[in-house]
Amino acid sequence: MAMTPFEVRRWLPTVSLEPLELILAGYCARGDGITVVQVGACDGSNNDPIHRYVAQGLVNAVLIEPNPYAFSRLEKAYAGLPNVTLIQCAIGELDGEAELYRIKKTDKSDSEVDLTLQIASFSRKHLVHHGKKSREIEQIKVPCRTLSSLIAELGLSRIHLLQIDAEGFDAAVVRMALKLPVLPDCINFEHIHLATRDRRPLFDLLKTNGYLLGYDEWNILAMQQAVMERTTQVGPGKP
Repeated sequence: MAMTPFEVRRWLPTVSLEPLELILAGYCARGDGITVVQVGACDGSNNDPIHRYVAQGLVNAVLIEPNPYAFSRLEKAYAGLPNVTLIQCAIGELDGEAELYRIKKTDKSDSEVDLTLQIASFSRKHLVHHGKKSREIEQIKVPCRTLSSLIAELGLSRIHLLQIDAEGFDAAVVRMALKLPVLPDCINFEHIHLATRDRRPLFDLLKTNGYLLGYDEWNILAMQQAVMERTTQVGPGKP
């Protein structure tokens, strides 16, 4: 899209149908019991593509968020919902602790804080890239789990959707997902922050593991080809 000439782009319609929305609506229409795992849930509402489905009880959701500021708001967003499991940790290469960079607390209004909550990252450079000054950034220790150990502990036998917003760590989480005993049906993750060196190898790895790829300006949606084939089957008795 970014390479499309401006004169073409300016006449394109406003996007009102998101691929991920279509996938989730399809699962719900078939009455499937959907399990969603979200890495980087933030506060559960801002720029969150699965919020409506979680809040309305349409999916069973495991929501993972390491930043205590964001996690406290996540707890309030989904308080009392039986379909939600909240886990305060980062997803990383080893179980233990990790260093997380975030914006320090300020006296700004909630609407301004909402934006800063979304850019906590393992990388200080990531925050600087978003225009933050060194004096605004602090480093904290947070619990860290590997994706495989957490999924095993939760006893999940199937993940319909793995939703990732890991602020520069998306490629690493995708690679972890592709080592799980049972691969997620769909993986949705940000490509906007992917390093150039990660792009082609990561996309090739997804294709090798049987995923079809779609994308927009911000995200890649990877869906297992076998799942797509089951989804398009029509007729009585079809799954």
